[in-house]
Amino acid sequence: MFILISGASGSGKSLHAEEMLAKLQGSKKFYVATAKVYDDEMAERVKRHQARRRGKNFTTIERPRDLGALDVPPGSSVLVEALTTWLANEMFEGVGDGAAGKILDEVRRLEAKCGNLILVADDIFSDGVIYDELTERYRKTLADLMITLAAEADEVIECAAGLCVRLK
Repeated sequence: MFILISGASGSGKSLHAEEMLAKLQGSKKFYVATAKVYDDEMAERVKRHQARRRGKNFTTIERPRDLGALDVPPGSSVLVEALTTWLANEMFEGVGDGAAGKILDEVRRLEAKCGNLILVADDIFSDGVIYDELTERYRKTLADLMITLAAEADEVIECAAGLCVRLK
């Protein structure tokens, strides 16, 4: 099963994804963290996520790029946190403009390897701000990627204010 969960920062999407992963029966569970720590704010966010995962029997893999090459057992359950950061890592430190195609291939490869794939993505489209050209290209790429992945996903969930609604 492939599940895409989206929402703004602080919407409850990560907690919801972790709860879904924890409830899956009979499979090894992996939490793939794509974030890199660049400042104190990100370090604090990572600490909060790590503390929340304690005792949930997830194996954490810190992997900012190249997720298609993950060595996970067949039938395992994988939560990727988050598509948004993964795309930034690939666009700005990896393959550049080919990042979306690479990620689509890697999501499909990862989905074929594991039994359950939960992919978390940030909704960064509602602030009404027009950004510089590079940021707008990133946002457009993320939007297109999320549309494609939502069409392929078995379930799509949107979270806001701690409430998560199944859209598909």
